[in-house]
Amino acid sequence: MMKYIEDELNLLEQNDLKRNPRIIKSESGPWVELEDGKNGKKVLQLGSNNYLGLANHPDLIQASHNAMVKYGVGSTGSRLLTGTTILHHELEMEIAKFESSEASIFFSSGYSANLGVLSSLIDKNDAVYSDELNHASIIDGIRLSGATKFIYNHNNVRHLENLVSENCKNFKRNFIVTDTVFSMDGDIAPLKEIAEISKNYNCIPVLDEAHATGVFGKNGCGVVEELNLEEYFPIRIGTCSKALGVEGGFCVAPKVVIDLLKNKARSFMFSTSPSPAIVGAVLKSIELISKNKSKKEKLWHNAKYLFNGLVQNKYLRLNEFKTPIIVIYFNSINEVLKFSDFLFDECHIWAPAIRPPTVKVPRIRLTPMSTHSEEDMDIVINAFRAFSVECLEEQRT
Repeated sequence: MMKYIEDELNLLEQNDLKRNPRIIKSESGPWVELEDGKNGKKVLQLGSNNYLGLANHPDLIQASHNAMVKYGVGSTGSRLLTGTTILHHELEMEIAKFESSEASIFFSSGYSANLGVLSSLIDKNDAVYSDELNHASIIDGIRLSGATKFIYNHNNVRHLENLVSENCKNFKRNFIVTDTVFSMDGDIAPLKEIAEISKNYNCIPVLDEAHATGVFGKNGCGVVEELNLEEYFPIRIGTCSKALGVEGGFCVAPKVVIDLLKNKARSFMFSTSPSPAIVGAVLKSIELISKNKSKKEKLWHNAKYLFNGLVQNKYLRLNEFKTPIIVIYFNSINEVLKFSDFLFDECHIWAPAIRPPTVKVPRIRLTPMSTHSEEDMDIVINAFRAFSVECLEEQRT
């Protein structure tokens, strides 16, 4: 057994696919201190999902502390046993209100939310039409459901409709499942077209707004709110570990759906309830996002500033600017690792290389936060320019 595991690890290393997480020694702000030998190394953080910089917001820290003092450190059991405090109940009401929905259910993570929702609402007699770039948690949730799965080409509405029209009559129910914002490509699902297909073929759409909550919409509720499509997408999944800055996941839906999930979703029923400290922090985060739009505005300002600076660099291949996720594509794993190491070692910029199997095409994914400054963005722009010139000189010699 050990020989097999060693061989697997060696194979990963030979293909430049072995990961070794870096250890953070400070709070997770725009600049972080990492463990680096005997001394810490301060770096500009550009790979975080903490879009609004709320992970270390003093109001969230205080709310977390207050909840812990009042209700204790642990929740003592699963939600259906001893793990539901008045705080959990209040949070689910606030999430439903925030998302303009009838009811909600709160999970310990966004991953467990997708697992629980999809495996509970869908069964072996159903068909699921899933975008090829959907998150791993969506893929795993569909697998657990036992349904027949059809994968449509990324954001390809024609391919989706062809699959639905050819197969929908062969199944009891048909579900269309997609992320709204794709975290590794920074693009957005064609929700208006998906709504139309769902209506025409009597499909049930389920959306994951993980990277859209707090970032899109007048009130920060996501892309569905941004496009005023709430009536077409009543079942929506989200996470509290991205823009909300905490952890946990949720689903909003009609009350009858939520009641079923609370009695059928295994990742809800058989998991210890999220701690009061987490619940208290999420409640405060929703309150801040609802009342204060300035953090979202600053996030978009920083993202546009960074993109406009990078797009002038003719040596870079960038994604189209649609979200605060900026992607630079590379030709090989070796190339992206070299670039990422240069940024880290020479420029003190932490922008991890994204490699297979996470993505097919190697890339660096930059995610500015609202707490970054224009000076921080200039450091990144200049670093990419310097590396591009260095690579050009190497090619000439």
